Parts: sequence; structure tokens; C-alpha cells
Amino acid sequence: MKKISRILSIMLAITVLLAGCQKKDSSEKKILSFAFVSPSVQAVITESAKTIVATVPEGTAVTSMIPIITVSEKATVNPASGIPMDFTNPVTYIVTAEDGSQASYIVTVTFGSGGGGGGGGTTDPTEFSGNIDANTTWPDLGLPVDYIVDGRVVINGNALLTIEPGVTIMFTGTNGAIEVGENAGLRMVGTADKPIKFVGPANNPNNGSWEQIRVNSKRADNVWEYVEFIRGGSDDYVWNAVIDLQGAKVSMKNCTIDGSLGYGIDVEYETRFLAFEGNTIKNCAQYPIVSEDWIGLLDLNANNAFESNGHNFIDALCRDINMEQHTTLKAMPIPYYMESGLWIEGGFKLTIEPGTQMYFKSGQNVDMQAAVTLIADGTADKPIIFRGMEDENSYWLGIKYHSTKEASVMNHCQILNCGEDDAYFHGGCLCIYDGSRLTLTNCTIGKSLYYGITLDGVELFDRITHSNNTFVNCGHGNVWLEDGGEWDGVQYEGGQILNDLP
Repeated sequence: MKKISRILSIMLAITVLLAGCQKKDSSEKKILSFAFVSPSVQAVITESAKTIVATVPEGTAVTSMIPIITVSEKATVNPASGIPMDFTNPVTYIVTAEDGSQASYIVTVTFGSGGGGGGGGTTDPTEFSGNIDANTTWPDLGLPVDYIVDGRVVINGNALLTIEPGVTIMFTGTNGAIEVGENAGLRMVGTADKPIKFVGPANNPNNGSWEQIRVNSKRADNVWEYVEFIRGGSDDYVWNAVIDLQGAKVSMKNCTIDGSLGYGIDVEYETRFLAFEGNTIKNCAQYPIVSEDWIGLLDLNANNAFESNGHNFIDALCRDINMEQHTTLKAMPIPYYMESGLWIEGGFKLTIEPGTQMYFKSGQNVDMQAAVTLIADGTADKPIIFRGMEDENSYWLGIKYHSTKEASVMNHCQILNCGEDDAYFHGGCLCIYDGSRLTLTNCTIGKSLYYGITLDGVELFDRITHSNNTFVNCGHGNVWLEDGGEWDGVQYEGGQILNDLP
């Protein structure tokens, strides 16, 4: 009996000991920190009263602010951290501990001094440095300068920086820049009355007082409207641009680039404009637009203005248009500078709009491949111009035409300042090769030291429809026939010079 009693006592002791060792759920339920992403504001927490007060600059839009909240370990908060909320009126946040107990905090947003890392109030701008890693909004603070940016700011990850109408951003020096990462975004939609402005330091009124906006992102929310980029492009190196688009997608409407030590916009490989209209680019030391890829240039529209630039041309460094669909080269208010000439291939149609002007660098040419259908259908008032960058005879090499497509047309085109001394195939402004087809009407061809047109052979007489064309200043003759033969009962000799196409 004593033995049984002793066993029961031991079991009871073990039960009590185990019960004492069981882990209890935590009852901690505090908000440890409460801050906003934009403007950058750390709120004041009064734990005894369970109140939180955040003071933001006057004019801050508080209807969709994003708080970053830290709570006790194993606790949760509702609404959750990172969820946009309307703080027009006080908002209640409920913290739930692991054991299910709760505490309520009242969050109030007031206006006054503070925010943005040292600025704030109604007289001081918000200062910003470092990178942006979360969705951020820069609202209009109602100041002459709302935000001062020091150095290069990179928008990282999936973050979206939204800049609201009326905001002015000042960079502190020539290294000032904003870079948009591959998966990030930059949305800037101003209005005609409240444009968004990027400027350099107040004590540097010169072009190049800050660097650039660089975009690597293809996000659809890269939308810019009524944005003014004033006196950027700090590096006078020839490649530098106020806007550097590196394989990006951007919609750009009613924006202004005014002043650069380099280019206005650098359109790099595989960049696409979702829209490009109503923009003005002026006072750039180099070209307003430069591109190494035709894809982006094909997105441009005519209703843009280019004024007082060092070279008022669109600098097309790219040579190849390798078409994978029907393509239109649009007429712009300034010429394209064909620095690398033009190679056109692909089994599709290239349409060149009336009024398009192409000025070619010395030693360059157009090479039109056999599978391309060319529609260069200008008008008397809006001819399509192929000419040299300098108005000199035979300044560039001319058009090498291989298209075999019956629908190909050159109408009201001017092909000038071209032709080369080619011992194999005497070079004219327009060299038409064996098997080609073309309707050639109302064109002006010449200013050549050699020939206006060269033909491979007499079989082309049946393949070229022509009328009302004019030859001017062709030093060796209007038409050179390379290979002879009989056509329409007439025998032609190889190497014969003709006054016109038969």
C-alpha cells in the first residue's frame, strides 16, 4: 500500500513539473515603430495612451499613404504593414498577440514641420538621397523646390516612384541622376498648368548642371506627361543624354527637354516608345535624338518640335531595318541623319511617309534587298528626300535597288548628291540590279559625278514603269546600261549611255 502511494506521489509530481514546463503563448501586442515611405516620416508612439502621431509636410496627399509597421514578435497587425490607407481621419490599428489578446492604436496624421529626412514645413524642401526599394509617391509640397536629390538615386526591385503634378525636383550637382531598374517603374504625369520639373542647383544656371534620367524598365506604367527636363546632360562626352533609354518602354507626351551638353534622348537597343508626341527638344549641344536601333525610331510621330540644337537632325547610327512586319518610316519635322546608311531586308512592306528627309553621311548607301516591297510615295508638296549631308556631287553612294516586288513605288522622290565610281558596275544615284521591279515616277535624280541611273541589263526595260522623271547634273550621263541586248526590236550595246529609260 505504501508502495502504491509512493508511485502515485511521483506521478503527480511529474505531472505538475510537466505542466510548469509547457510553453505559454505570448501576450505581447505592441506597435514598436510606425513610419511612412513617402514622405519619409517616422511617427511618434505614445504607448501608455496607445496613440501614434505622424507629422507630414503641408500639402501632402494623405488619401493613399503607405505605412511600414513593426510589431511585437509573433504578433500581427490589421490593417497590415504596406497597405495604402486614407489618413484624412484617424485610423485604428489592432495588434493581435499570439495568445489572441488585442490592443488598439489610434493613428493620426497632422500637417506641419518634418518629413523627408530633414526638410519639411512650408518653407523647406524635402531632401532625398539613397535608393528607393518600395512604392513611393512624391506629392506636390507647394514649394518652389519640393525635393532636393543628392547623387544618383536607383529605383530598385519592383518599386514604382510616382511623381505628382506640380512637383519640382532639384539635383545638387552634376552627378545627379535617377535610374529606373529593370523591374521598377517611374510614373510622372503632370498637367499643362502643373508640370513636373527636373532642374539643377540654383547656383548653376548652365546646361549640364545635372546628369540624366536612365530607364532600363519595360513596365507599362513608365508614363511621362508634361514633364520638363531643364539643363541636364552634365557630361559633354558625345554619348551623354538627358534621357537614356536602355531597352526600355516609355510613353512620353507633351514633355520638354531644354539644354544638354550632349544629346536630348539616347534610344538604345530594343527601346520602344508606347507614345511619343507633343514633345519639344531644344538647346542640346549634340543631336536631339540618337539611336543605334531603328525599332525605337519607328515609334516617333511628326507632332514634335526640335529647336536650336547643335545638330538639328535625328541621328540614326543604326543601319539595318530587318522587318518582321509591315513597317512605316514616319516623316519628322527635321531630317534623319543616316550616319551608317541603310540596309533594308525582310519579306514585308516598308512605307516611307511623304515629307520624310534622309541626309546621308559620306561613303554610305541604301541597300534595298529583293524581298522588300518599297512604298516611297511622296507628293509634289511633300517629296521624299534622299540626299547627302553636304550638298556636293556624289557625296554619298546612292541607292542599291534589288527589290523584285511588283508593288514597289518611288514617286515624287529626290535622289541627290550620290553616285560612285565603281569599275564593275558604274555607280549611279539609283543602281537597279537584275530581276528588280519598280514604278518610278515624278522623281528628281542627280547631282552625280557619274550617272543618274545604272541598269544591270535590257531585261529591266520590261520591269520598270517610269514617267515624268528629271535628271540634273549627271556628270557622265543620265542612264548607264551595263549589259546590252535586244528590246522591242532595238539592239542595245553593253556599256551604252542613254538619255532616259526606254
